Amino acid sequence: MKEELNLVGTIRIFIKWWKHIAAMIVAAAVVSAFVSVFVMDEWYFSWSTLYPTNQNKNDRAVIFNTENGGMQTEYFGTKSDVNRILTIANSAPVINYILDSFHIAEHYKTDTTKKYWKTTVLKKFEKNYEVKKTEREAVEISLYDTDPKLASAIVNAVVEKVDELNKEHVNESKRELYTILSNQLLEQQKKVNAFEDTLAQLTSRYNIKTSSGADGTVIVTGTDVKAVQLYKTIIERQDNAITELNHRSNIKEQMEVSIGTNNSSLYIVEKAFPADRREKPVRWLVVTLTVLITAFVSLIGVLLIEQIREIKQQL
Repeated sequence: MKEELNLVGTIRIFIKWWKHIAAMIVAAAVVSAFVSVFVMDEWYFSWSTLYPTNQNKNDRAVIFNTENGGMQTEYFGTKSDVNRILTIANSAPVINYILDSFHIAEHYKTDTTKKYWKTTVLKKFEKNYEVKKTEREAVEISLYDTDPKLASAIVNAVVEKVDELNKEHVNESKRELYTILSNQLLEQQKKVNAFEDTLAQLTSRYNIKTSSGADGTVIVTGTDVKAVQLYKTIIERQDNAITELNHRSNIKEQMEVSIGTNNSSLYIVEKAFPADRREKPVRWLVVTLTVLITAFVSLIGVLLIEQIREIKQQL
């Protein structure tokens, strides 16, 4: 190699090839501009920001102030609630619900005759879909789509589905407790009825009579002392059973109110709306990057061409 590649030599090569380089840059700019305008899809961005609420606020103990001693209940949920919302929003039930409800396969123009078309649709959707926790501990659900109205509709549908599933777990637990309590009430009522039947039998057999004393106590009289004593014992047990029955009946009524409370488990700060301008592609950025890459490749290319020519001359 007679001449090493230096700055002066490099400049001379660029001057020699500048017309070719300029032509390639102009062509790249025109092609990239054409592709960005007429070929590339326009993507719109929609999002919704929300906070989980404290679902214990709908519990009977909070509604009727039976256990918290008048303490103030936090309206918003904890970090665990935020993490649960993130998990639900990314779960298969939510994603599959959206794919089916909005006919995403058809929207993405996916060939459903192919073997793994569902996986293709899922991956493409997940590429445009994101659920994240913000710096302020809120949850942001967002989506890119070529249809701005569809994008906002999907995000809002995700929020509604997440709210439904998030409440379902708590409500299911309440319903299970309500069923157990209802069964206990039936058993307790049977006990009360059994005591009444026993008292009626003792009254009939031993001619037992009851009256109220001056202090409100029940006075029991009869022909058999043991029967009278047994009668008093059963009355005491019956009173206790009735007290317990009334207590559980009150709890049942409170639980009915709690279960019937259908407040949202989410506080929506920003509801998704159709974007009025595209988010991507950024056409000027596409053209600029294409021009810069083309210029760089062209410069490297002409240097290689000149080096190859010089090597051939030396052979």
